[in-house]
Amino acid sequence: MKRMIATIVIAWLAGLCITGATQAGTLEAYSSSGVKDADSITYLLGNSSSGDLIQLIWVGANGVADDADTLGGTTADDSLLGTTYVGYGFPFNPNEGKFAKTFTHDLLTTGTSVFIRAWNIPTVTGMEDAYGNSVVYELQNEMDSHDFGSWNVEQRYFVPVELTQFTVTTHRGFVTLSWTTQSETENLGFHIYRSETPTGERKQITEKIINGAINSEARHDYQWEDRTAQDRVTYYYWLADVATDGRVTFHGPKEVVTMARPTAYLMEQNYPNPFNPSTTIYYMLKEDGVVRLSIYNVRGQLIRDLVNARQPLGEHAIEWDGRDQNGTIVPSGAYLYSIEVNDFKSTRKMALTK
Repeated sequence: MKRMIATIVIAWLAGLCITGATQAGTLEAYSSSGVKDADSITYLLGNSSSGDLIQLIWVGANGVADDADTLGGTTADDSLLGTTYVGYGFPFNPNEGKFAKTFTHDLLTTGTSVFIRAWNIPTVTGMEDAYGNSVVYELQNEMDSHDFGSWNVEQRYFVPVELTQFTVTTHRGFVTLSWTTQSETENLGFHIYRSETPTGERKQITEKIINGAINSEARHDYQWEDRTAQDRVTYYYWLADVATDGRVTFHGPKEVVTMARPTAYLMEQNYPNPFNPSTTIYYMLKEDGVVRLSIYNVRGQLIRDLVNARQPLGEHAIEWDGRDQNGTIVPSGAYLYSIEVNDFKSTRKMALTK
């Protein structure tokens, strides 16, 4: 009987040793500052069930965070220990690139080195998706907690456009988008998208593509006006460059609050005044119309037509360089400038000094 009891005790202790040897460790992995998307501006998006993908990965025997394979997993050396989504653990901030989850795995032991791989898509479909790796972290014990901080995901294919500037400016009646490229590779052109929330549906508002430079290492400046924007609305604008093979890369969003459309016609005093050698005339149209803006001398003789074309409602500006219709610089003195559009007429005086 004693021998049987002793045998049972020994077996039980042996079981404890085996269980202890295979007991899984835990790591509370999180980012309190959020992971950013490839544009380095917006954060990854999500919630606890369908947000952008977060992977906890063991660096493997070589201790190096290897690149993801085409299936979005890991190489033969690295090992995927668990997954979660952006927004998990942060239900009140689902679109700020944050996550928090406690992972449990046999490999989560003291001294194990792991990292977080973040994707800008919930389900990885291939290397066309953007991903980025956190800094590698070595577990301090088998029940550890670590803030992996913030980093950016990156596009893993060639970027057709090197964008150096993208701005959105509101005016009375329209919004102007301006951007500059330093180089373009197989860039067919651009489309403009707009949404009313930073994470809302992006709607294309350009009817035709804005032609790009295809292949160029020179600087190119672009500008486009949105004349469909409503008054006093917050919009988020995206610039999309379209490669010749159809791939699209988004830049943005840029937030702007639109101004109210003008309710009256107005032509302001030119600035500067007096001027030399040039001055600018600002005017507003409450409706579309054919605009004629002309310069006269004090005897009422026509010096030059600055504008004679149909223009949309909103703010406008035109510069006069002090030259007549023939390109000759006019003498110093007083001049009149007059605008006619629809049923509106206005005349003001200005002075050229040398």
